[in-house]
Amino acid sequence: MTSLATRSRPMTRGRALIRIHRLEYPFPAVYACHVLWGACFAATDPGQLFTVPVLVTLLANLLAVVSQNPLNAALDIRADSHTRGKGGIATATRRLSPAVAFRCAAIEKTLALVLATAVSVGLGRPAVAIGVGLAIVLHLLYNLEPVRLKRRGFANPAYFALTFAFLPCVSTYSAVRPDVPAPVWLVFAGLAVLLFGRSLWWSIPDLAGDAAAGDRPPAVRHGAYRSLLVACAATAGALVLVGWGLWWLYGPAWSLLGVAACAAFLIDKLGLLPGISDENLPDERTMRKRSLSMVLAADLLLVVIPLVAG
Repeated sequence: MTSLATRSRPMTRGRALIRIHRLEYPFPAVYACHVLWGACFAATDPGQLFTVPVLVTLLANLLAVVSQNPLNAALDIRADSHTRGKGGIATATRRLSPAVAFRCAAIEKTLALVLATAVSVGLGRPAVAIGVGLAIVLHLLYNLEPVRLKRRGFANPAYFALTFAFLPCVSTYSAVRPDVPAPVWLVFAGLAVLLFGRSLWWSIPDLAGDAAAGDRPPAVRHGAYRSLLVACAATAGALVLVGWGLWWLYGPAWSLLGVAACAAFLIDKLGLLPGISDENLPDERTMRKRSLSMVLAADLLLVVIPLVAG
């Protein structure tokens, strides 16, 4: 009886805020890694990460990344209600109201842009603010009509590649140093393609909910099997780019270590191919707790490698 009463207890506002911002495990640590990558590849000394301009830029990019979630939650109530493992997001949005979710997103995006602009002006490096500003524009294009990139096939995972990897990397790197050498561009490109593959995989359980809401991301257009196949191919390509960049920067040992850590996710996903179908979709909660733990381990290693090997 106690267990039943606990389960039926209404969601608190605090818990609802955490849920619409997707701050459950392991997302906060993953977001932190994504905004740290650029600064870590730029730093020649870990102490550079603790200067005021860099800390402010990291905060601005973290706010920009997280602010996407309440905006999406407010607009995707119908799809989330039909997706196993995501019903809690719809419940949280209703608990707060979509208007509150919109306000959260607007405040966070505004603060992110103000902070990034202040650093850009102070350092004379436009790329800091441009990275954050472009990410915010893409957040709006992804979620809002008439563009709504979410329903436009492979533009969906490409959006995440840009806003959760490439643009934060460029912005936070620029807060540490202004020049981006060729091997670093290779790593950033690889990280973006890595996020493309992960995002495509992550969207597969949403197939039924997205179809019910009228959206047509890759899983709806091409089916779960083909989408996972493309996600695996993109991840393999990303490993080549990341490995090449790491080899160029730090040598073969560090390159192989980074590639091996990222390859664990690919191997795990290849194991899903024989059984996946539109009728047999993976569960979002299981994916988050199991597969994203592997993702987090690889992301943390990619934060550490440039600091240790550089």
